[in-house]
Amino acid sequence: MPHSTGERHKINYIMFLCIGLLVLLPFLFLTLYNHPQADDFGFAVRDMTYGFWETQVNYYMNWTGRYFSTTTAFQINPVIYGNFDRYKVYSLLLILLLVVSTCLFLHKLLQRHFNVLKTLALAALLLCLYLMQLPSVSEGMFWLPGYLTYQLPNIMLLLLLALLISFFRTGSSNYKVLYVAFAALLCVAVVGSNEMSIVMAFTTILFILYHNRNDRQNRLYLLCLFILCVVAILAAVLAPGNYARMEEHPNASKPLWATIYAAFLTVLSFYRWLAPILVASVLYVIYWGLPLADKTKASSFFEVNLRLSLCHYIVTLFLMQFAFTWAVGERPTPRVENVIYFFFVFGWFYNVQVALTKYAHLLQAERRLSPILPLAVMFLFILQVFAIDGNIATAYTDLLSGKATAYNSALNQRYAYLKESDCDTCSLAPLPAIPKTLYFMDVVEGEENSSFWVNIDYADYWSKSAVYLTAPNPEIKDNVTTLREAGKELIGN
Repeated sequence: MPHSTGERHKINYIMFLCIGLLVLLPFLFLTLYNHPQADDFGFAVRDMTYGFWETQVNYYMNWTGRYFSTTTAFQINPVIYGNFDRYKVYSLLLILLLVVSTCLFLHKLLQRHFNVLKTLALAALLLCLYLMQLPSVSEGMFWLPGYLTYQLPNIMLLLLLALLISFFRTGSSNYKVLYVAFAALLCVAVVGSNEMSIVMAFTTILFILYHNRNDRQNRLYLLCLFILCVVAILAAVLAPGNYARMEEHPNASKPLWATIYAAFLTVLSFYRWLAPILVASVLYVIYWGLPLADKTKASSFFEVNLRLSLCHYIVTLFLMQFAFTWAVGERPTPRVENVIYFFFVFGWFYNVQVALTKYAHLLQAERRLSPILPLAVMFLFILQVFAIDGNIATAYTDLLSGKATAYNSALNQRYAYLKESDCDTCSLAPLPAIPKTLYFMDVVEGEENSSFWVNIDYADYWSKSAVYLTAPNPEIKDNVTTLREAGKELIGN
């Protein structure tokens, strides 16, 4: 009987891997159709026109304190060299790096308790949850400035945590110095990426430092890491450019308004995102949570004060919302929410495990559960992952309906026209289709709108006086409509 139970669970773990693979596949294939857009062209013109240090000083003094994004990340923009194929490769590498960093973090955390199959299955579960509700897929995985500023720091934070896990487990002082040094570099990079990541890095390192305050062997290392984190935060937050930029937002710098609004948005985030996570939590408890709780009675990673852990989670979510509402006076944009949702998912499951470690003895009924319950929950989870208007179904629809192909072909034709034509004020045909997964922002229609910033950047990049669309781009259609039209076209042919 134990053998059959183990085999049944093994099949379930393999099923999680299969679901994860099905979730990733459309995004990986869509990178073949990805193209630069919006700020990509403006940043390329900037980096081709001004020197490196001139650009960094100007941005730091007049626009933003995101020193890592402006000094390092944006310098790899392949649009500078007219290499649009490399643009596709970068988005592919970003997705793969997200997968690898998640797997590596979980492997470091759980290698003493789970085999590779179970760890990869858990990574698949978390990635499914993250991708299925990612607030902006295009800005989070396909638009280079968006993912370098808001997705890359998520990846770096996972790597930072993996290094700290290795730091705690090694007994060598030399290795401890090495792990903390690399963690410090990643921390500086994360802090210099965006304001949400500043909050996430600061509260997480503070949480780790406080939890290990009585650990004499490691306390000094962690204190040094924390001090460096604070110095990096001061460099990013006190940049004159931040305050110059805030002057453009009339509702910025209103503490009472920002506090109330951030509290409301924190509560709203649970309403928006929690339902699929609760379903996945049932699966997590059955296949990972309770078995892990039984094995980690002496593990300091989960034997933490539950109230402290929940406080860290809620306060961090609130401060991330507050940072944006205070600086801008408005609700965080989707690309900013990509970071908030990342912490929401990973922080939620950490707290679930902390609670299970403390109260697992009250949940021993799992061993008497009918196999029908996990199968029913699994079925419900699959329905949520592949919901018709969800991110995963949209990615498949963009890919299989021909939207991505038409989008790719039209943009290649546009580049050829702008490169070969001697037009000074150039009219461009609208895109034939808009794949929601890939699309963020394009040139707008009408010669009277040539002064729109995307049009200006486009014109400057292609050495034209002005560019505009002859007609508006089509609206993004819902998946049911897209599939119905694609089916009619297929039958008609």
